[in-house]
Amino acid sequence: MSPFSGLGSTHQQLVDRLSNGLVKGYKIQQIHEYKISKNPITRVWRRWFSAPNKVSSIAANYDLTHITDQEQSGLCPKVGTSVITVHDLFHLFPFEKNGVEIGNSNPSFIRKRDLNKILSGIRRSNLLICVSKYTQKECEMRFPGVKTAYVPHAIDLDAYSIKTEKPEWFNKGKNLLIIGSEEDRKRLNFAIDICAEMDLTLHKIGAESSDDSKDKLIKYAEVKNCNLNWVGQLEQSEIIAALQHADALIFPSIAEGFGLPPLEAYASGTVALVADAPAHNEIPLEHHILPPYDIDKWRTAILNLQDESEKVRERATEFSVEKWSERMKSAYDSIF
Repeated sequence: MSPFSGLGSTHQQLVDRLSNGLVKGYKIQQIHEYKISKNPITRVWRRWFSAPNKVSSIAANYDLTHITDQEQSGLCPKVGTSVITVHDLFHLFPFEKNGVEIGNSNPSFIRKRDLNKILSGIRRSNLLICVSKYTQKECEMRFPGVKTAYVPHAIDLDAYSIKTEKPEWFNKGKNLLIIGSEEDRKRLNFAIDICAEMDLTLHKIGAESSDDSKDKLIKYAEVKNCNLNWVGQLEQSEIIAALQHADALIFPSIAEGFGLPPLEAYASGTVALVADAPAHNEIPLEHHILPPYDIDKWRTAILNLQDESEKVRERATEFSVEKWSERMKSAYDSIF
């Protein structure tokens, strides 16, 4: 996956940290990544047959196989020791929350077979590394007998403390950010409702899911009289600059595996206002966690924003790379 995506970036970070010896006693020997074809037949062949066979062949030569995304659990070899990082389960066990579909509750025939292979792989793994406490509890319920460990994502805190210039596209007055895709669960429409008629600018960062979703949300913002600035995809250095100079990040999503943007905001010294929903509600300070559907509470929080840079940076240290390394080592050690 693209390193610009959440899953792609966390995969690459694991590779880099193991390559740099940050998990004491463990080093990376080989990486297997297969290209995702646009041809559906080729795609299924690689996902169900050629890639699993390749991984099984490779795994026979090593002490441990680590699969970095539960969606690739079909790769889990039937022999040897394997661990799987589980980011979330709502794509495997979809549900509906207040009219918003979380995951796909009506998968195609091909996807149903794919899900069976994914679930079988998870059940034969030796350890599930869960990025949130919520996901860990759900894994313990869904996959009894499979060992779990809690290892939340981490970020390089120093990278978010570098000095940056205020983005030229910021406006006068309050500048708020929302980062992510336009999936319904992300609730960009709710963010627009919050900011409607308020004297501020809401900047949307992240590659759009489609031109159609972008057009619909821009039109919705116009109807609601929300000053929405559609920024789109940025380089990481540009995102850090935006986070450092923003008045706040708002994150009204109602379902996340982890929720990196609030942590990135905190590391940048910026307040993140977050919906009280798993698993991103595990990150912020308590007074930054807001009722998911109470627009007035969100508006009040925005109007009362203060400089809390020291507090939020201190909280971000709980998710340092050093603590991640210790947790990952303990997780690996637990199966030997």
